[in-house]
Amino acid sequence: MGVGEAIGYIVSQFIGGIVGALFLSTVLGGAETGLGTPVLAHNLALGATSLTITPTAGFMIEAVLAFFLVTVVLSTTVAGRASSLAPLAIGMTLTFNILMGEALTGAPFNPARALGPMVATCNFSDAWLYLTAPIVGAIVAAILLTGLVRLLSHEGMAAGQRGRAAQTPAE
Repeated sequence: MGVGEAIGYIVSQFIGGIVGALFLSTVLGGAETGLGTPVLAHNLALGATSLTITPTAGFMIEAVLAFFLVTVVLSTTVAGRASSLAPLAIGMTLTFNILMGEALTGAPFNPARALGPMVATCNFSDAWLYLTAPIVGAIVAAILLTGLVRLLSHEGMAAGQRGRAAQTPAE
């Protein structure tokens, strides 16, 4: 994918998120429901205690959720390792991400998914968090997987050279 194609993809994602949220606002008759605008948990009841997510903790949670999702997507579809099981792996990752993060951050883990409802409701609280954390998590996942692929291919080449060296004296 070239730079121009990537920029077009990103812009179309943001436009789609905003148009979708505005359409939802029209269908529901306003933005009183929040339209799925992500918010950090405040006084979330956990048994006898309550939990409030700070922006720093929210950033880390969103980055980790995006990291898991991008890792699974790159490991299955891009690398082609899971073939017919890729949709199941991605779906299960989405499910677990939502179960873990919904109550804590709203779990959008996609800047376009977060920005659409923010625009439709004019509520931009913690927008920086929802626009940057998923990108950071995705970049970390891509760097880690690229490094692992290089490491494994380097080790595979080294093992191949050892195998050839072992065959040479016998010839």
